[in-house]
Amino acid sequence: MDNRGKAIFSFMFDDDSDDEEHHQRVIEAIVHHTSQDNEATKHGGSVVGRVYKNCDREDRHRNLMSDYFVERPHFNATDFRRLF
Repeated sequence: MDNRGKAIFSFMFDDDSDDEEHHQRVIEAIVHHTSQDNEATKHGGSVVGRVYKNCDREDRHRNLMSDYFVERPHFNATDFRRLF
């Protein structure tokens, strides 16, 4: 259990304070704890609902290299500049 979890645990079992005040402090601690957890787990990962499409990147790379960047390319430099 991390420090925030320990703080919430100690708030929950603190019998010294008024019940209503204690209840409010526990709720605030839980909200604070969960909001910090949500912020810590955000990342730039996959977008929910997006479908993965296999783009055959390896094959496309191989084709690009063989079409433009070999000793005898299929297309010339002018074609490359026009397309890319």
